[in-house]
Amino acid sequence: MSTVKLYHIAYSQQTLEAMEPGYLALDNMGHDRHDWREYWPIRKFLLSEELSDDCYYGFFSPRFHEKTGLRHAQVVDFVNAAGEDTDVITFSPQPDMGAFFLNIFEQEELFQPGFVEASEAFMASIGMPLKLQPLVMDSRQIVFSNYFVARPAFWRAWLDINEKLFGVCEGEDNPVKAALTFETTYPGAVQRKVFLMERIASVLLTIDPRWKVKAYNTFACAWSASRLREFELEAVLSDALKIAMREQGFPNFTAAYAKIRDRLR
Repeated sequence: MSTVKLYHIAYSQQTLEAMEPGYLALDNMGHDRHDWREYWPIRKFLLSEELSDDCYYGFFSPRFHEKTGLRHAQVVDFVNAAGEDTDVITFSPQPDMGAFFLNIFEQEELFQPGFVEASEAFMASIGMPLKLQPLVMDSRQIVFSNYFVARPAFWRAWLDINEKLFGVCEGEDNPVKAALTFETTYPGAVQRKVFLMERIASVLLTIDPRWKVKAYNTFACAWSASRLREFELEAVLSDALKIAMREQGFPNFTAAYAKIRDRLR
């Protein structure tokens, strides 16, 4: 049985005091780089701490239980049941936001136009040209809110890309930096870079087959606040079709998926 270390990101004394027993505290009460949101405390931890290859690590915001319904012990039990050869275990909420879009870049583009173009420009700038629009992501690759637990090897791969993102956004002015530091309409004027950072885990799980992943049942987690939450059956079918699209690639699956989406529009 592997060691599982789960960290509760504390933004204030109140969120620290609300920390559930079992979690370790990750202090972000200084708010010294609030523009990076969760990446800042996770980054500091990964750059300063020596990680054990026998251990799984996870870093959750205070709303993790609210969004997943899971307590600390339940997360640990699920991680241990996943098997020693599993690299990543995901606990992703908002199943409707995952199911009804081909991928979570398309999903964000609906709310923040220009996101896909900015993300593709960044990927190209670091020598990883990638067309994001056609990627198919199902519940095995989709991660919202950085709600995943992983071995150090995956965290290092995640950090490598995000440090390049950090470097671009902290570096000299250029069009890519301007696109990534664009302030969105999300409360608090969160910059685009944060939403890209939160999608790097999904990119890795989608394009690199070496990572073995186990996903917690996303449909058991909290759904979005949008009207899409009213279509549970269609969401389940849509995710199943995307799994089939990735595994089989038959055009029939793609056509059926498109028909469901067309009905919802």
